[in-house]
Amino acid sequence: MLPYGVADSAELETLARVFNDYCAKHRIVHESEREAIALKVMCLFRRGVSEPDQLSAELEKIGWTGQL
Repeated sequence: MLPYGVADSAELETLARVFNDYCAKHRIVHESEREAIALKVMCLFRRGVSEPDQLSAELEKIGWTGQL
């Protein structure tokens, strides 16, 4: 991870893949819902969760309507 929670290109690809997979799995298509998931993914990333399996597991724990 780059300083200040900035993702490099490989991390950005991972974050996008996890985000897209999660949204597809849960059939999340509305823009506001997808934005909420994207924010959760970024929050997890800023907390140091960067491995795809970890990110996916944490999203499943939180749920798409859950709180961080």
